[in-house]
Amino acid sequence: MHVSVVMRRLTFISGYYSARTKYRETAKVPSGFTRESLDRGFNTTGLFAWSRHPNFAAEQSIWVLVYQWSCLATNSFFNWTVLGAISYLILFQSSTIFTESVSAGKYPEYKEYQQQVPMFVPTFINPPKSTSLEFSGKKNEQKKTK
Repeated sequence: MHVSVVMRRLTFISGYYSARTKYRETAKVPSGFTRESLDRGFNTTGLFAWSRHPNFAAEQSIWVLVYQWSCLATNSFFNWTVLGAISYLILFQSSTIFTESVSAGKYPEYKEYQQQVPMFVPTFINPPKSTSLEFSGKKNEQKKTK
């Protein structure tokens, strides 16, 4: 993948949240976004169609690789630096569980998103049909019943 493509995708991810903020302030949909995706409140496009927390997955992978690098440098299969890697993994797992519970309470469609998309590691057996997910619209049903 070309560097410019990666940069455009990263800009879109950060741009989603600034677009959502603008949309909430002005009620105008910024170009390149849909009203439905901004009303949903969380990003489900691009990397987020494959993994609910791609940034956390990448950082956890980095810490595991740092540990493996220390094993390679010391010519051992196991050393004391495993404590640092395990500590970070526990920290990320617990903070993600907390984040997921907050998001599920805040956004009704998030529970459906949880069922469709893995938390960290993408499943290549059943990949998303597109990089933009669609939901059944439970949010609108709940608004109507209130």
